[in-house]
Amino acid sequence: MNERIPTVAAVGAAAGGGPAAAVLAPWRRDRRGSLRLYLSFVRLAFLKFLAFRLRYYTGVVSYTIFVAGHAYLYRALFASRPEPLADVRIGGLELAEMITYVAIAWIGRSFTFNNIDRTLSHQIQQGEIAMQLIKPFHVQTVMMFEAAGEAAFRLLLFTLPIMVVVVPVFGIGGPPHSYLIGWTLLSFVLALVINSQLNFLIGCLAFYLKNIDGVIRAKHISLDFLSGVLIPFSFFPAWFQTVVAWLPFQGLTYVPVTIYLGKRLGADLYSAVLVQAAWAVGLFLVGRWLWARAVRAVTLQGG
Repeated sequence: MNERIPTVAAVGAAAGGGPAAAVLAPWRRDRRGSLRLYLSFVRLAFLKFLAFRLRYYTGVVSYTIFVAGHAYLYRALFASRPEPLADVRIGGLELAEMITYVAIAWIGRSFTFNNIDRTLSHQIQQGEIAMQLIKPFHVQTVMMFEAAGEAAFRLLLFTLPIMVVVVPVFGIGGPPHSYLIGWTLLSFVLALVINSQLNFLIGCLAFYLKNIDGVIRAKHISLDFLSGVLIPFSFFPAWFQTVVAWLPFQGLTYVPVTIYLGKRLGADLYSAVLVQAAWAVGLFLVGRWLWARAVRAVTLQGG
């Protein structure tokens, strides 16, 4: 977003003579300047969350409890089958893979989670969005870079501590092929972008609905199910898996975790990541389109 601020480039005027002639040159920020500006929001977001880091220590405990609850539930489910435990396969997963699925799903969620929707909704409700609109940047891009800063904070002070606790407690092993670690990390980065843009789209609804607290709560419940963090999609009928495969939600959890488990190799791996990337770009463009129309509905009260 380029702001045009008139500056006097040259003024020619004779002393006591005719009218002054001013040449106004528009101010433009080059791409390097824009990049430096937006990268500064990554740093600011990291420092903001660093100031409240103590509350994330309780999150390590809660996420460990989430993993433990699901792990013991699936252990009971596998143990209920009549065949020997080593031969049990549910949804194409054996017990060790199922426990790994649960652990990696929640570990990944601790990295990709953010509250862009609540932040944007609050700014709209409180009228703070007016100040954002007059600043020389695009709010959507700023929020994406702030999400990156939050993700960096979460990775260092939330995700890694969770891994330190969960991996040895539940005996989580690595992927079957070492190169899948890099693909898993890339997939989770794309999941971060997808989640951020979905949240931005939800936040934009506040321009029309004013209060979207109920929508946000419904979104959290729906995404926990549709992303596969609660139940792997392989547990569902084939028609449901086919439909979900073309939606952005499986890119939040199911795709990265199945890559880690080695369930996606070769062409299947590449196509899954490409679909993630397509949704990341597509949702960003839809967010641009919706923002351009939503800001026309801005109403401010008070003085």
